[in-house]
Amino acid sequence: MSGFKDFSINSLKTVKSVSVEKWIAYALFMLLLFIPMFSSMYNQLVFGKFISYMIFALALDILWGYCGLMNLGFALFFGLGGYVFGISLACQNGLPAFMEFGGLTKLPLLYLPLKNIPLAFILGLLVPSVVAFILGLFIFYSKIKGVFYNLITLALVALFELLLASKQMYTGGSSGINGMDAGLDKITFFGKPINITGWYYIGLVSLVVVYILCRLLTKARFGSVIKSVRDNEARVQFLGYNPAVFKIAIFTIAAFFAGFAGMLYLPMTSFISIDAAGVSFSTMVLVWLAVGGRGNLTGAMAGALLVSFLQSKLSESFGNMWQLVLGVVLIVIVYFLPKGIIGTLQDIQYNKRIAKVMAKKTAQNDQKEE
Repeated sequence: MSGFKDFSINSLKTVKSVSVEKWIAYALFMLLLFIPMFSSMYNQLVFGKFISYMIFALALDILWGYCGLMNLGFALFFGLGGYVFGISLACQNGLPAFMEFGGLTKLPLLYLPLKNIPLAFILGLLVPSVVAFILGLFIFYSKIKGVFYNLITLALVALFELLLASKQMYTGGSSGINGMDAGLDKITFFGKPINITGWYYIGLVSLVVVYILCRLLTKARFGSVIKSVRDNEARVQFLGYNPAVFKIAIFTIAAFFAGFAGMLYLPMTSFISIDAAGVSFSTMVLVWLAVGGRGNLTGAMAGALLVSFLQSKLSESFGNMWQLVLGVVLIVIVYFLPKGIIGTLQDIQYNKRIAKVMAKKTAQNDQKEE
């Protein structure tokens, strides 16, 4: 019995300390590091956009994977960050074209603070965070859970999509916001505008920083509590914690990172539209996590990169049929790998390590008996 206790406490800790997830994360970072050195400017733009998607996936993973709060309208926060910063960039060279086309002759009073790019960047972080905080107060203190919570998040992003489409003179409508090049040129480094490669590496450094912050967050005591809320909320409440406080906190933090991802999306596209802030994009990020594996940060990044890359290549090869082909590929992955690609690899590694430790323990016990 004591031998089993030694195995369960000491050996199991050794098993858990070894993770293929970290090595895959490092490999992803190294791959992205060398892409500008061996690829065209177009590929830098494409993978730079994918990097913003990976940050967005990390934001949802700490919310859904670690706290168990699926969000069917998470693109709301990506869109808020992107639109706030995008309107700021579009306003740098006078009244944007979409406002002139809508009949406006001067910048609306609400948009005047956005003429200041640093202030607009701060607002691009604060607006999604404040919106998430207010929604969290309403949803979690009202103890709205399950399907009703999911319906509220879905309804909110649908309303946001409708607002963007209907207020064309303020949001660009279904055509979106473009004309950001003049604003991007005003963001300089040592007096010179940042080029595409520079923006790419800014995005990559941001991805690494967000990954580290998310890992520290989930490994800290706060992370243990939100995982406990996911697994057994009633027990957490019995131990004296208020689950609503932790839900609101992680909801706000996730929205903060999502808004940041929305702003990093702009230098790679010089454009943002409803497609990056609506229901379909909210659904796509759920697919990324399902493919890569939720509840581990590498799975979020790998799923976002893999699905986005497949989407890009299949659209080039299969034309209008690419969505059907991608759907079949995703169904196969999800069916055979229910924990996602990274989650399945973790299980394989864990089981192998368990078998190795048990075999070693058995051999030691046999030697003692002899």
